[in-house]
Amino acid sequence: MEVNEEELLSDENGNYAYLTFGGYLYTPKYLKDIDHLKCQNCERCLELCETRGIDENGNIIPEFPEICSGCGHCGNVCPAQSIEAKPIPLKEMIERVRKRRNTR
Repeated sequence: MEVNEEELLSDENGNYAYLTFGGYLYTPKYLKDIDHLKCQNCERCLELCETRGIDENGNIIPEFPEICSGCGHCGNVCPAQSIEAKPIPLKEMIERVRKRRNTR
């Protein structure tokens, strides 16, 4: 599926956002960092990550950070609050789309 840059939306802070099926604007938060000093190795994040943005060692997949869908489940279930997620500015998302288009 081809993504048109003109169709990408942003929230009031300039971060990439999209419309949900209910018509609400949602700003996903993508994996930024995992604090391994806080991590309790409970693996709840691994169990919930449908896109496998976290590997079996509890690290963010560095070769393909876009694999994270921004659902936030990993951070929500982390009892140690060791996962940091952040929205992506719309300008950065546009650059990611362009880069991905050019690598095909």
